[in-house]
Amino acid sequence: MATTYKQKLISEINAVPENLLPRFYRIIHTLRTELTRQATTTRARGSLKGIWKGSNIDESLLAESKKSLFSYEYKGRHQ
Repeated sequence: MATTYKQKLISEINAVPENLLPRFYRIIHTLRTELTRQATTTRARGSLKGIWKGSNIDESLLAESKKSLFSYEYKGRHQ
């Protein structure tokens, strides 16, 4: 199956005009590096639980910041 795809890719490359080959190469190279990097660098993230160690959060400030950042969610609501 992989050989079939390689043959298809080679035939597509052969169909690309010479003046477009540098651009085509950059596109393929970027795709390959991004796809392989994504597959290899996914790792589990650690928990941030307890990072603030008992700090108090002012809920009104939190609500106000949510309204300013996500105004589309609060459109039409009156509080």
